[in-house]
Amino acid sequence: MQILSILNTRDIKKIREALIQQFGFFFKDDYAYLKNDKYRVFIINKDISQLELNNLIIDKTGLYFGEIMKNGEFRLSKEGAQLLVHKAQELKEKLHNTIELNQNQVKEYFQGFDLPYNFGAENKQVLLFYEKNVLGCARYKEGKILNFLPKIHRGEVII
Repeated sequence: MQILSILNTRDIKKIREALIQQFGFFFKDDYAYLKNDKYRVFIINKDISQLELNNLIIDKTGLYFGEIMKNGEFRLSKEGAQLLVHKAQELKEKLHNTIELNQNQVKEYFQGFDLPYNFGAENKQVLLFYEKNVLGCARYKEGKILNFLPKIHRGEVII
């Protein structure tokens, strides 16, 4: 059983600022943000605040949006990245720190390998795309795209 706490406005503002700094965009939809003890953030309809979460036994709640990192960054989940990109496209916003992968890179990524890539000297979170499809969020560090794809999403036959 997860113990979830509803994030206050100050904590949501930190997530908003991190995503704006990392990708240049944060959606303005009115969600409730829940955090578990592992600093994973879930989003759910705002009406959740009317329930007493302490009295409920809940296995899963909402959409897993991402994780608050120790360095202040926010790493989006695969679904969180897809939601962010979808909302940005609706508003015709331009995201930054995006990388378009080719077919061979996508195959390697889905097999669990880190990808060599030259995206500058700065370490940062990046959004990965293949043919306008959002693959998720990854960390770019020292000339590599570090693979954070969960094993459940990995496979041999992808494309």
